[in-house]
This record gives sequence, C-alpha cells and structure tokens, in this order.
Amino acid sequence: MARIIIQPQTAENVINLVRSAVENERKVISFGISKTKKKLVELEKRSGMDSESFYKKFNEGKMGDDLQSIRWAGEYETLLQLQRDYNDLLEPELCS
Repeated sequence: MARIIIQPQTAENVINLVRSAVENERKVISFGISKTKKKLVELEKRSGMDSESFYKKFNEGKMGDDLQSIRWAGEYETLLQLQRDYNDLLEPELCS
C-alpha cells in the first residue's frame, strides 16, 4: 500500500479536505465505470460475446485489428483501470 504523509498545521482540516477529495474522486470514477460498462454492453450485444472472453481472444490475436475490435479492447482496458483506481480509493487510512 502506498503511504502519503501530509504534516499540516491543522491536521483535522486537511484530513477533512482529503476525505472529501477522495470521496469526490470515487464518485467520478464510479460514473466512468458506469459509462464504460454501458458501452461494453452495447458491444457485447452486437457480437454475442462477453467482454472478458473477447479480450482474451483479442490478446491471443484471434479477433483481428479492425476499428471495432480495437475500440472494444480499449473500453475493456479502461474498465479494468477504473476498477483498480476505485478499489485503491475504497478505504484510505487517514491519520491525524
């Protein structure tokens, strides 16, 4: 786990500001996850394949390199990164 140390003159205020910033970032990331999942559902419906299976085949070189495949792979990678980012912000430890 990464650790960030901030030593302000008034710890309580900074802790509240950091908590608020983390909560806001989680909301932004959650919105991004929702939008990305909607895009993936559209792509899955068109192809009849779930994104995880598609992505595995794409990385094995079995799905081609047309624009739709590249877009789909990019959306799936975006979802994975957003989920990692969200999980990293789930329970930050703020010490005073």
